[in-house]
Amino acid sequence: MISRINIDCSVFEYRLLDILNRYVERNRCECIALSGGIDTTLIAAIATFNGIELNGFYAYYVSGIPRDMPYVIYVSKKLNIPAEFISMDLEYIKSALNDVYRCISKNVYHELCVELRNDVVFYTVLKVAKEHGCSCIYTGSGGDEVFAGYGFMLWLPEEELEGYREKWGVGGRYPEIEMGKCLGVNVVAPYLSKEVLEEAMKIPARCLRGSGFEGKRILRNILSRFGMEFIGERVKTPAEAGAGTDSICITP
Repeated sequence: MISRINIDCSVFEYRLLDILNRYVERNRCECIALSGGIDTTLIAAIATFNGIELNGFYAYYVSGIPRDMPYVIYVSKKLNIPAEFISMDLEYIKSALNDVYRCISKNVYHELCVELRNDVVFYTVLKVAKEHGCSCIYTGSGGDEVFAGYGFMLWLPEEELEGYREKWGVGGRYPEIEMGKCLGVNVVAPYLSKEVLEEAMKIPARCLRGSGFEGKRILRNILSRFGMEFIGERVKTPAEAGAGTDSICITP
């Protein structure tokens, strides 16, 4: 039996892309939660190249510094995806937090300030998407957890890394899915689908970490195949920094 450590990483890239292609084609949505990040951009590129016409939605805090905005603009133009830029002021965020809190089980929160200010962004994107007639929306949920996108994961022993990936891929906290059910919007998260998870767990750590230990190397390489190195080689930005909500701390 040949150990998977001897298999070139490109083999896993082709396998993963094939499975993602088939999953997206089977689960066609008309909308996507755009962040300009690696995870959602890859889903957007796959959908677009499969002839799926998308509308993108991106929410940001008007008094913050939304670091993802330039990337969202780039993806929108590159893939010809019309994007709705949703501005959130402090008063709106205060009022929306109560709805967010009602939509999600309270016992999932550990750091209210950090988690709620992230969740209000997803809530707003889903709410506005539904108002625009979206019944189904793609998200990049699980990309960091499954493909080693968090910095601390890059230095773990391989067995420990695989344990984290498997645990979070199956039982991670994905409130956007719960909020989608609450709002009546079908949230489609390809990275968390059974078939994608099964294939992802076969990918060795070296194909995820990359030579520079940048993480998500396999997703970055697939994006390069689509001619989107600008996104594929970007540095990870925490969700709250991407939307500019990192400057606030409000709880219901």
